[in-house]
This record gives sequence, C-alpha cells and structure tokens, in this order.
Amino acid sequence: MNFKKIIHNLIGNKRVLLIIDIILILVAIKGYKSIYNKEYLKNTFEIQSEKFVKENETPVFSLKKVIIYSSAHADDVGEDDVSQLVNISQFTDIALYIDNTGKTTELNEENTISEMFIDNIKITPMPDNQNRIINFKNSIDYGKYVNLSNYEEDGIVFNVLHNNEDRQNSVDGNVFYTDCSNPIVLGYLNKDLLTNCRIGADNGTLVFDGTILKTAGVKLEDISAKISFTIHIKNNQNEDFVCNVTIDDDFTIDKEDGIYTGYLMKIFNNQGREYDFIKLSK
Repeated sequence: MNFKKIIHNLIGNKRVLLIIDIILILVAIKGYKSIYNKEYLKNTFEIQSEKFVKENETPVFSLKKVIIYSSAHADDVGEDDVSQLVNISQFTDIALYIDNTGKTTELNEENTISEMFIDNIKITPMPDNQNRIINFKNSIDYGKYVNLSNYEEDGIVFNVLHNNEDRQNSVDGNVFYTDCSNPIVLGYLNKDLLTNCRIGADNGTLVFDGTILKTAGVKLEDISAKISFTIHIKNNQNEDFVCNVTIDDDFTIDKEDGIYTGYLMKIFNNQGREYDFIKLSK
C-alpha cells in the first residue's frame, strides 16, 4: 500500500473522530444544561412555595364581616285619573370589614394600607332587559337609595386617607382609612326594573321600599344575582395583597317573604380563612 495514502487515511479518520468527539461533547453539555435548568426551576419553585406558605401562615389582613342590606325604590313619574306611574328599582348595599389584627393589634407599616382598588367585577346573570350597576357608595348613604353610575373600566379605585384631618375634610364616597377602621361600601343597583308602572288603588298603599316589588308583581328569582370581585391592597411596606370575594347568597330572599316585607338585612361573620388576603411574594 502507498505510504502517502496510509497517512492520508489516518488523518481523515482522526478528523472524523474529532468531529464525533465534538458532537458528543455538545450533546453532553446540552443534556447537562437541560438537567440543570429543570433542577434549578424545581428548587426555585420549592423555595418560592415555602416562602409563600410561610408569609401567609398568619394573615396580615382578612375579610371578617359582611353586612348586606336590600330594599327597593320607586321614582314618581306622573299620574292619571286612576293610578300613579312609577319607575321601580331594587338596590343592595354591601359593607365589607377588613381585620388587620391577625398578627398584631398594634398599628405598623405592615398592617396599614397605602393603596386599594377593586377589579375583576362580575354580576351574574346579566339579563339583557335589566340594567345592573355596581360602584362604591358613600357610607352615610348605606341603606338609602342612591342613583349610581357604573364603575369605570379600570375598576373601583379608593382614596386612602392617612390622617384625621383628611378624614374630616373628605366628602368623597370612595375613601378608605389606612388603619382599616371603616368598611368598604359598595352599592349594587337593579335600575328601572319596571318603567311607567301603574300603581292604583287596587294595588294597596304605595310605599317606596321593598313592598313595592310585591305590589308590582316582580318575582324575586328574576332579580337575584351573584356578585364577585377582587380586592387589591398595598400596605405601607409596599407589599401587595389580594382577596377574591364572592357574594352568592340570594340577598333578596329569606325564609319568609324577604325583601317583600320592606327590606332585608343579613350579616355574615367569616370564622374561617376563606377570605384571608393573600400576600403576593416578590
């Protein structure tokens, strides 16, 4: 065999072996990187999960009480010889009380609030023939009929007050105190269920409360609703908390006649941890 040819074959084989070695090294590096990434992600997830659980063992904020008041109202729009014409609306006021004493009864930067807003607002069902509205409500109007406008697209943003002077000077309804000493007040309005409804002598005495629904023949099951939303708060340590709230109790019907008697009030005390505010880890 030609000596030059033997040398050429050896060099060629070495090149092939070198290429194979490089490929094997690259595959090994890629495999190791994949294993490392999976292990890193697993460890990171475990660390974050442990941190999340530890941070939420004792809640800083929780929703401890909800008071619901439901009634109805009629706007007088005219009359004829034998009847009165009215527009009938049903309303429900919701007061939500936040407890910030889970960790300590002393006020500090952790259990006081700097920002708050409500979003992810849903009312179900939402019939096409009903105008269902929800928004903040001034606490002094709780239990009274108020003609509300619907919340803006970005939700309901509250003005958090930090001192007594601001509280005394504030007349705006969407306020909340940094020390959680006042409730979040929301108003739900079933606007103009009936318009130009004729209420005559045959219907009995006209009273502008929940009894007018019975007088006008409004079925309570037709105006029932479930309301859900998310409360977001930021404390004075710049930490974020969220609480998802669902009010699915039928707030117009009770064991007897419910709102037909004039009004209906219900108080819910949360003894468990269903409505603890979850601290979001950063």
